[in-house]
Amino acid sequence: MKVFKYLFFLIVLVFVVGSLYVATISLPSERQIKFETTVNPQLIKLKTQDLSTYENWFSFPEKPTSEYRLSNTEDLKDASLSWRNKNFESINFQNQFLSETSLTQLLKLKTWLSTSEFEISWNFDSSDNTNFEIIVETDIDFWNKAEYAITGISHLDMAVKAMTESLNALQENIIKEIAVYSISSIGKVDTGGFYSIHATSASRLNFETILKKSQPFFESIEGFMEDQSFEVHRGRLIVFENLFSGSDNIIFSSGVGSKNKIAIPEYFEVLTQNIPRSTYFKTQLKGNHSNLKELLSMSESALKKRNLEVDSSLKPFLEFEIDFNQSINPADWVTNLYIPIQDN
Repeated sequence: MKVFKYLFFLIVLVFVVGSLYVATISLPSERQIKFETTVNPQLIKLKTQDLSTYENWFSFPEKPTSEYRLSNTEDLKDASLSWRNKNFESINFQNQFLSETSLTQLLKLKTWLSTSEFEISWNFDSSDNTNFEIIVETDIDFWNKAEYAITGISHLDMAVKAMTESLNALQENIIKEIAVYSISSIGKVDTGGFYSIHATSASRLNFETILKKSQPFFESIEGFMEDQSFEVHRGRLIVFENLFSGSDNIIFSSGVGSKNKIAIPEYFEVLTQNIPRSTYFKTQLKGNHSNLKELLSMSESALKKRNLEVDSSLKPFLEFEIDFNQSINPADWVTNLYIPIQDN
């Protein structure tokens, strides 16, 4: 009997000492992730708020041992996603709050010993579009500490690691998606017959530089058109003044189209020019503006192949039919290049 009494006393002592040790463990309850990205953070937001995409990019270290179960798919704000793997009996994401620049989610992790709940706050409001911030918060209880004492890793550390690694995978997926583009020769079209409200600048034939210089012109002229209640026709345009002159310095006029000639106030430093109706050769790019150089090259090749001559009395122009004002995904952008041709 004494042996059993001592054994029982020893078990109780170990339990008490172990409990005291666990109680003294200090674990962080909050972690901050600052994720540097090479893509528009809003593209990442579209994926993170849509739980139906998680199967393609989000994962914990162990592979799922169940199917992904998606609920309330009709409303992103209330959607939830759950599955399990070797480490966790249950993994559950639930959207709680959604705005243009932020997302709040609840993540629940359950193992054989403990359960954790995390509030994940995503902030995509970045001034330079190169990073965004995530704050992960949780309450640590006794059983969380006990599991940490056994495994040596907390649920918070596991969640942060999984999120960081998964975001890297998501970014790679997005880069592949937005790299998709196509260029097609539409052929001869009858177009023009409108006015360009623009400001003029110059650059070498580098479309990245041309677009960068054009952006403030676009914004300023669009603001003027809105203030004066003038209707924009054909959206944003870049008219090339000497594209085929052989000059190293390209003069271009960036602005928007208008059906009618507009009287410009003297204080507003923009110009108006007529884009005459005529025959143009149209080539269309569907995809990122980084492919504009190839758009021009393919247009020139198509003209040569069809024995078409550029009409030097008129000016070629780019029309941004769909750009980042309509879609943040570059794969959705549509840009048309119109080159005036001699009507044989």
